[in-house]
Amino acid sequence: MKMKHPSLTIYQDNVEEFINFDFEIQTLSSECDFTEGPVWNTDGYYLFSDITANCIYKINESGKRDVFLKESGTSTPSDPDLNPTQAGSNGLAYDSEGNLIICRHGSHSIAKYDGKKIITLSDSYKGRMLNSPNDLIVHSDKKIFFSDPPYGLRDGKLNPIRYQEVGGVYVWEDNAIARLCEKYQYPNGVCLSPDEKTLFICSNKPFEKFVSTYDTSTMKYTGVFAEENGDGIETDPWGNIYLCNKDGVLMLNNKGQRMVLIKLPDIPANCCWGGKGRKDLFICARKYVLLIRDLIK
Repeated sequence: MKMKHPSLTIYQDNVEEFINFDFEIQTLSSECDFTEGPVWNTDGYYLFSDITANCIYKINESGKRDVFLKESGTSTPSDPDLNPTQAGSNGLAYDSEGNLIICRHGSHSIAKYDGKKIITLSDSYKGRMLNSPNDLIVHSDKKIFFSDPPYGLRDGKLNPIRYQEVGGVYVWEDNAIARLCEKYQYPNGVCLSPDEKTLFICSNKPFEKFVSTYDTSTMKYTGVFAEENGDGIETDPWGNIYLCNKDGVLMLNNKGQRMVLIKLPDIPANCCWGGKGRKDLFICARKYVLLIRDLIK
């Protein structure tokens, strides 16, 4: 085995089968407010949300950063029902047609950006506005799974008089929305298994320390994958899980066992794969945007 990387805590002996130990943590930017929602564009750049700045940025692998979309979360950030530091966009993903799908905290919605305008897909459930859609993932069959905690609401708490009475996880399909999970007060990251048959959901609250799983065909709960916290969550081609938590990026194997912890300069909120072969890990960590090239083999 190679010399272990100083930024790694190793829990399992077979980690080298999946990741390269000879990596560098590159800082692409350290001038943001609260970075979130990373996504890779195959034209060779990443997008990410700065929730506090109410903006989506575009950044390339050399660190050149430009504004991609202003007022990405709302055009009325001063709404008294909102948390003013959490009114912007959060989770981002592309659909099969190349549209950018956006979680918009301040607009209580998930929306589509086609390069010209923002089009709301859903902003309510059973007659009440959504809380503040947080993270999302798009299935190849066009379903959109997204979490809806109250982080974007005033004081980061539920307001059942105007909005949803729970922090739920939803599925949107063919202009219809259904709630599939009510197990969390603060559901956060969502991701799909490599075969897209399983949806993973996590929370970064210590009192909700479990990653739950759902069948994406039946929408039924299938169990607890691991007793861990996570803000953002991602998978790799082998089905390993990557959780962004207060300690760094925690990698679990496909049985839910700890494999490795990658320590970072600040607390990560979310991550995604990008670059050639999607082997680079792009990480949003508070004011930082970080890149680890060729992390997986």
